[in-house]
Amino acid sequence: MAKFPPPENFDFSRPDQWPEWRQRFHRFRIATKLNKEPGEVQVCTLLYSLGKEAEHVFKTFTFREEDEENEDDYDTVMAKLDGYFVPKVNTIHERARFHQRSQKHGETSEEYIRSLYELADTCAFADVKNENISDRLVIGILDKELSEKLQLVPDLTLDKAVELAV
Repeated sequence: MAKFPPPENFDFSRPDQWPEWRQRFHRFRIATKLNKEPGEVQVCTLLYSLGKEAEHVFKTFTFREEDEENEDDYDTVMAKLDGYFVPKVNTIHERARFHQRSQKHGETSEEYIRSLYELADTCAFADVKNENISDRLVIGILDKELSEKLQLVPDLTLDKAVELAV
């Protein structure tokens, strides 16, 4: 295995940081070729990298043989950790937050657009994600002249809306 330090121990008091930590560990796992090692080694490295509290969390998991769950299977353990750290998303609430979001005074267009992308990630928009972001950008932007200009563009795409807004 290549020698890269694992991500810092996870801060269990900040479960909202799980997706970021998970991504860093994923990159570490690939970079070090840990993903080529047996499942037991991968799971042990994962738990070690998470820190001491991970042992307590891991002990709360149940693995059902009838579902072919195995405590030495990396994907199974990662799915259990996802279930532990990632709360169930209330799609209606997330969409309400998205549709109520308007550009704030002092907020740049780039910051506003980035915020829309982040909010849209939890809305389960599927194939209409870009359309929703584009619509919200046009409706919520503070520059009303620009909003009107964007409304007059036939077949406005998200890329075109972003290009004109920044």
